[in-house]
Amino acid sequence: MPDFELDAELRRTLVVRSRASIRLFVPIRGRPNPEVNWSKDDTNLKARAHIDTTESYTLLVIPDCTRYDAGKYHLCLENVAGKKTGFVNVKVLDTPGPPANLKPREITKNSITLQWEIPIIDGGSKIHNYIIEKREATKKAYTVLSTTWQKCTFKIPDLEEGAYYYFRVSAENDLGIGEPAETPEPIRVSQAPSAPENLYVTDVTADSANLAWPKPLHDGGKKNSILWQRISKALVVGNIFKSTGLVDGIAYEYRVTAENMAGLSKPSKPSEPTYALDPVDPPGKPVALNVTRHEVTLSWTKPEGDETIYTVSGLTEDATYEFRVLARNSAGAVSAPSHPSEAITYTLYSSNVVVMAGDVFKLEANVTGRPLPSVKWTKEGKELEDTGKLEIKTSDFHTILINKDSLRRDGGAYTLTASNPGGFAKFTFNVKVLDRPGPPDSLTVTDVTAEKCVLNWLHPTHDGGAKIEYFIIQRRETSRLAWTNVATDLQANRFKVTKLLKGNEYIFRVMAVNKYGVGEPLESEPVICANPYVPSDPPHQPEVTTITKDSMVVCWERPEHDGGSAINTYIIERRDKTGLRWVKCNKRTVTDLRFKVSGLTPGHEYEFRISAENNAGLSQPSPASPFYKAIDTIFKPGPPGNPRVLDTTKSSITLAWNKPVYDGGSEITGYIVETCLPEEDEWTIHTPKKGWTATSFTITNLKENQEYKINICATNCEGVGEPAAVPGTPKAEERLLPPEIELGAELRKVVCIRACSTLRLFVPIKGRPAPEVKWSREHGESLDKANIEITPSFTTLQVDNVNRFDAGKYMVTVENSSASKTAFVNVRVLDTPGAPQNLIIKEVTRDSVSLVWDAPLIDGGSRVRNYIVEKRESTRKAYSTVCASCHKSSWKVGDLEEGKMYFFRILAENEYGIGLPLESIEPIKVSERPLPPGKVSVCEVTGTSVTLTWEKPDHDGGSRITGYIVEMQSKGSDKWSQVMVVKTNEAFVTGLTQGEEYMFRISAANEKGVSDPRSLSVPVVAKDLVISPTFKLLFSTFSVLAGDDLKIDVPYVACPKATAVWFKDGVLLKETTRVNVEATDKNLLLVIKDACREDVGTYTIKLTNTAGEASTDISVVV
Repeated sequence: MPDFELDAELRRTLVVRSRASIRLFVPIRGRPNPEVNWSKDDTNLKARAHIDTTESYTLLVIPDCTRYDAGKYHLCLENVAGKKTGFVNVKVLDTPGPPANLKPREITKNSITLQWEIPIIDGGSKIHNYIIEKREATKKAYTVLSTTWQKCTFKIPDLEEGAYYYFRVSAENDLGIGEPAETPEPIRVSQAPSAPENLYVTDVTADSANLAWPKPLHDGGKKNSILWQRISKALVVGNIFKSTGLVDGIAYEYRVTAENMAGLSKPSKPSEPTYALDPVDPPGKPVALNVTRHEVTLSWTKPEGDETIYTVSGLTEDATYEFRVLARNSAGAVSAPSHPSEAITYTLYSSNVVVMAGDVFKLEANVTGRPLPSVKWTKEGKELEDTGKLEIKTSDFHTILINKDSLRRDGGAYTLTASNPGGFAKFTFNVKVLDRPGPPDSLTVTDVTAEKCVLNWLHPTHDGGAKIEYFIIQRRETSRLAWTNVATDLQANRFKVTKLLKGNEYIFRVMAVNKYGVGEPLESEPVICANPYVPSDPPHQPEVTTITKDSMVVCWERPEHDGGSAINTYIIERRDKTGLRWVKCNKRTVTDLRFKVSGLTPGHEYEFRISAENNAGLSQPSPASPFYKAIDTIFKPGPPGNPRVLDTTKSSITLAWNKPVYDGGSEITGYIVETCLPEEDEWTIHTPKKGWTATSFTITNLKENQEYKINICATNCEGVGEPAAVPGTPKAEERLLPPEIELGAELRKVVCIRACSTLRLFVPIKGRPAPEVKWSREHGESLDKANIEITPSFTTLQVDNVNRFDAGKYMVTVENSSASKTAFVNVRVLDTPGAPQNLIIKEVTRDSVSLVWDAPLIDGGSRVRNYIVEKRESTRKAYSTVCASCHKSSWKVGDLEEGKMYFFRILAENEYGIGLPLESIEPIKVSERPLPPGKVSVCEVTGTSVTLTWEKPDHDGGSRITGYIVEMQSKGSDKWSQVMVVKTNEAFVTGLTQGEEYMFRISAANEKGVSDPRSLSVPVVAKDLVISPTFKLLFSTFSVLAGDDLKIDVPYVACPKATAVWFKDGVLLKETTRVNVEATDKNLLLVIKDACREDVGTYTIKLTNTAGEASTDISVVV
């Protein structure tokens, strides 16, 4: 069963850029090999694509693809076992195709509205917009109207009425602007005329009426077809006139008016509408070329002389027809009809004849025509004649062909041709002789080897009138006469014959089989079974390179001729000079032209030879190489590498170098250092006579500021090698080196140390002259605890018994006359954390305090886990814990006693323990703002002042009331202004404006703040109160025992304040030490001490103010 495998890329949609290549590679399989067919709906792939098919794969390649190559590619595999189909979707990323169905949707006198559909091919990308262009029919250049239009309709305004225009539209996507769609014909800017207005009826009679109307306001850009225009400028003599200046393709009507001495006649009736078109000559007379049962093929000449052919189908058998032709040009003009054709009538018979082999078949037909047609029978282009097997009989209107003893080759197409001067007619009889099939065609033998070959053939030309069911393949050796079946039920046209004998000569034959039997065989040419290749030529003589004591590298060249098969491997062999046997060196396949032979015996001599192997076997070995001895070759060493100056002083130069790249095959035994003055050639050796084995050396006892040439040589057992010169001429002088600090890997990271341990920082330093060293802390902390040691090559800092305050950045600065350099070491002391920061009392109430703080600056080298919150009363010394695991940086301490003073402190805790505390500086009194004052009352109001009183607050917030704030607000204002602050429960407010209305409110204040205000319930108007004096006595007689004191309290009301005068029995009362009179704003008081009989009488009190006066009498009885 045929099958194929699409990879993951082909199972999805294959996306290809335009102008790239589409490559569809599909592995296939099937036995026998399937027939592969690629197809695409609208494309001839054979002309467009390169298709390569083998037994294992099929490959379709389309180079330089375009948008039209996108679509679905169908693959079909078919063999005798079955059929399988599939497809691959291909998307080509290209500019879009032209928009579809571009046409005008609406035309007015000055605008045209176009509409179109999106392109059928979008180029694999979304259409972003359209480009619309126009051009006048008389011009060639287009004008761009819009480049960003996104809809499929567009209105073009401001066009010239009556003008012709072409339009085109292009689509644009991510890859660019695609092909345009253009209107095929120019479009005229015009519209239907407007309706005539105001129709008038005049001259009405019993059977007629005259109508009159004005011209339409607009004629739509065209001449109105019911308006007649005079075209002859002068009188026309005769009855012929040529009309000129017409518009091509427009229909016209004409009428004529006669004129004599009496005037113009009425116009004639209008002529039939006639289009202004060039005249067309009639075509030639049609001639029948071929007539079948239901159609006729006609031929005629065009008016210009070219021949045209057309087949008329759908005709009725045994009917007689005549035909004529009319010509029409591109402008629409139609010619007169041609002369009719001759009439020919046919009576036709069945076109398919089936006959068994050996039988007789007859072909006959009736033929009519005027004049009498001649008849001819043909087959395969050859005219048939009477023979003993074939007989032809023809009369005036009938012909018959008789074939006797039918054979397979008698099948085929027999053509009957009848002709006369009026034309000719043909009819074909298809004769099928049912017989065994003929021999197959084109049997070829290919891919011949020693054991197999491949047969290929084509289907028989004659299938015997039945389907070929299968093929039979046979073979025989040329030395024998008997045939042997190879395959007896083969459906395919190809077969691989196996199990052949090498060197034998074979003949193969193939026979087709249908339902009537086995057909004739087709034999092949004799074929000898032999491989088409031979062993290759021997390789060239090998050469040996890179010899050591136990290995050699053997090289050779390819054979001149590979024997017709690629070289698979090379066989390398060696032979010891002391032995006789060749030993194979390689166990694996060798395709390179060089091979390293190892495992040799030191000191032995070897020769080598090479053999090449291909599919035919091993070649003859190559000529043997000369003998080579397995021994290491020793030479003098090469020059030392990278000689350089490390340091100089006024009497010495320090050098360094690398080992030589090449040691000469022997170990380096030492080095020689020699110097020479620049102007001399005499070299002085400074290294010891025994040699110097290190790769650095200091030359001493040099002259200060003297330049020297310096060479360094390596030595081995072979001697002194090539020298390496130190670049330049180094000078023996003091070298100034800028200071350097070399921090170790541990110091470049953060140094972590546990509290109470010893911190030791060791820092190597360099510099010439020896630099000064200075240690410091980042924020200037003291280093009194530190022990600092300084030498020319290093400095150390040691701090014993470290704690959290020793953490931070330690900076070391080295400085000499050349430069200065600073480095730092971060030290983290693993200790309990420091004290938290910025303790703030955020809120205080009568029984709680809210605390807020920041994290410690020093966390002790570990994350702070939680905080501990503590409190104590100011009268005590011990703290008590409020919360031992606070995970926030805030806490509300509750259940406090109102009015008491408290201290608070916060401690941070990490994995190493509890750190230092942060304590509140001042004690915090647990109190809050007082409640608002009680009821506010007005005692007295004048034109400029008011007296207010109020009650104390219900609660003072836990702290003493320090004062009351009096605020005032005038009518029409939203602002409250503070008037005064008093400590009592009464306030006298002055500075009021007569007649103004005021509101007052009172707030209480203590050390924690100001309470909410309490307002006066009603507004106060500043005006003087006028009340005439009035007494408010409850009784008018007072009695007292002699010797007792008498006190008379007389209440009254008066505003403004009244003046009081006392009378006794009508006489002004005199005050003595025993009789006294007192007066207040609301009361009059008479005090009589040691009452006696003289005090008896009537006392009169008289009150007077600006509002009036009043008097009352009081009787006193002793």
